[in-house]
Amino acid sequence: MPIQIVQDEERFTYEVDGSKIFYRRISTLRRGQIVQRHTKRGKTDWNAVTEDVLKYVVLGWEAVEMAGEDIPFSEGLISRLPDDVLSYILEVSGAPNPLKEEGSSPEKN
Repeated sequence: MPIQIVQDEERFTYEVDGSKIFYRRISTLRRGQIVQRHTKRGKTDWNAVTEDVLKYVVLGWEAVEMAGEDIPFSEGLISRLPDDVLSYILEVSGAPNPLKEEGSSPEKN
């Protein structure tokens, strides 16, 4: 497969357990900017990086429920998705995945 340029306009769908999560990839440049924004004195706040990256890459969803009811997409609820879904989205979007970083375990809201 040839090399493909990451574009802001691209859209992908992850289907799991009857739900659809719509996402896009993140470029190395944008990923670096987010990491840099959350790095102070050589220490990176991976919770903040993860939150910003997920807000950038997750574009919407269908058939996601809370308390048995479908809920509309909300950036504020992204971090409440199951860890396995978040890990997959971070991996396929090209984002740094602090859920796999040693000594880091981002908390959910």
